[in-house]
Amino acid sequence: MSKLPRIRDYAAPSEHLARLLGDARNPFEVSDALLTRLECARLCRVRLRSWRQRNSPAPALRCRSYRHTFVLPDDIELTLWELQHDADGGSKLVSEVYPDLTALRHAEQRVHRRMGDVPDDPHGVVIAANVTGLTPELLAGTVEMPHQRQFTERDSADHVRRLLRRARNTGQPGEPDPDVLEELRTAYRHTIAQVARRFSDLGQHSFCSVYEHTFLLPDNREVSLFELEHDYTEDGQLICELYADEDSAADAAERHGHLRHADIRQG
Repeated sequence: MSKLPRIRDYAAPSEHLARLLGDARNPFEVSDALLTRLECARLCRVRLRSWRQRNSPAPALRCRSYRHTFVLPDDIELTLWELQHDADGGSKLVSEVYPDLTALRHAEQRVHRRMGDVPDDPHGVVIAANVTGLTPELLAGTVEMPHQRQFTERDSADHVRRLLRRARNTGQPGEPDPDVLEELRTAYRHTIAQVARRFSDLGQHSFCSVYEHTFLLPDNREVSLFELEHDYTEDGQLICELYADEDSAADAAERHGHLRHADIRQG
């Protein structure tokens, strides 16, 4: 069995934060408001959250995640979650950073699926197999049984801004109405859930999934946006698109899948 990866340690929290975001390929996930607070941290602790390695079939693939806890001058603790993996086909580990555990778990599911050792289940249960380094914390987080919707996430208006900032589709059928997006800026709670259905699939070395972001407005109305995350691009780069309903997201997934499949056959 491989040795556990070493946990990095830097003397100054500000230096640690700068390197963490500098290494990440998605630093835009960390909002400007959160970044401003983190830059004032007086202490930072890093802990390994999970680690797994697929040894067969070749090539061996790695995936690990870290919890970066920043302690502010008033003793409030803020956390960033880092995911490292080499499941994109290259030999170099890539780093991703997320401001909440829900987003990290979605990213882990994407990487585990590419590793081929955690197949998707239509009922939302994830099964682990053919891995080493499965930690109890990761095992506890991989089984999600159906439950009633709970609005546990805060900073919802900022979450809407980040969704819009990373969305790559413009002028496409099924996009959210601008008036709805403006109304969502008043949301004060939200929750994120993966849509439990299969979309266009090009095999274990591709990724396509849809997430429902449901927001709670001040008048207690619930409004959802559907995020399509896929790598059906020429360079295999992961991108996100935003839609007003599940069917529009599913139609887009099928469209991208067919186009990419045609490109692969022609290539």
